[in-house]
Amino acid sequence: MVSIRTVLCPVDFSPATARQVRLATYVCRAFGARLVLHHNVAAPAVGAAVGWMWAADTRASSESAVELKLRELLDSAAAGPGGEARLTHGPAAQSVLAVGDAVDADLLVLSTHGAASAEHASVTLKVIEHGRRSVLALHDPEAERRTPMFSAAEGERQVVLVPTDLTPESRAAVDLAFDLARVFPMDPHLLHLVTHGGDVRADEIDRARQALLALVPDEFVGRARLHVEHDDAARGIARMAERLDAACIVMGEHTRAPLRRWFSRDTSGAVLHRAPCPIWYVPGRRGA
Repeated sequence: MVSIRTVLCPVDFSPATARQVRLATYVCRAFGARLVLHHNVAAPAVGAAVGWMWAADTRASSESAVELKLRELLDSAAAGPGGEARLTHGPAAQSVLAVGDAVDADLLVLSTHGAASAEHASVTLKVIEHGRRSVLALHDPEAERRTPMFSAAEGERQVVLVPTDLTPESRAAVDLAFDLARVFPMDPHLLHLVTHGGDVRADEIDRARQALLALVPDEFVGRARLHVEHDDAARGIARMAERLDAACIVMGEHTRAPLRRWFSRDTSGAVLHRAPCPIWYVPGRRGA
């Protein structure tokens, strides 16, 4: 069963911050976890666009003023005991990773603003690629149709889309999705994409469906939905999330694993910028 004890929420004080902290607070309340808010003070490199975790209204603020702002955010979140505010200086991605290690975070809740440029990869993708922790990535509000509600109260059922390439490394994400569905009113939809060119044979689709069915725990047989599609990985995931009106995508992130099939860094980035809902990235099981 999933265990979340510490949630790290790096904020930039942009308009997206309030929603980001609110979702992190929901997770903390649902799992009895402590909330750690983090802000990194770092000027963008010469020639770089003003980027993530850099807000104009804090550029000239004193360190004490920024710390006060973090404390106010923490108090307003009312996430429970053990909350903490951390301030760092330095490269944004490295700072997030360092704080994640220092507080032993089980989950990082990040906001990503727009697409990464060719020269400056987004901080979120760097954290996903180089970290060893789960990341719940949100978009700006206008880019998302749904937001997951981490509440055990019965209400509107939420669709959780779980793309899998059927490698052992992707099993961790599948297991997490079913764990979430055991606690919250969520219905898992497993998706496998056949990404090769040419026609797809009926027996190939049948084998993929049988492989998906083998991933479904007994108590979810009949409740979990299985999908096999022929499409590009990132495009197919985003299309299915939109078609199902998914509240969240739970997907593996194993770019450093020996088999780099369609869960590559490029896929992670493309899904991040196309998806109409938040994405919960789960590190793959090393050596599985």
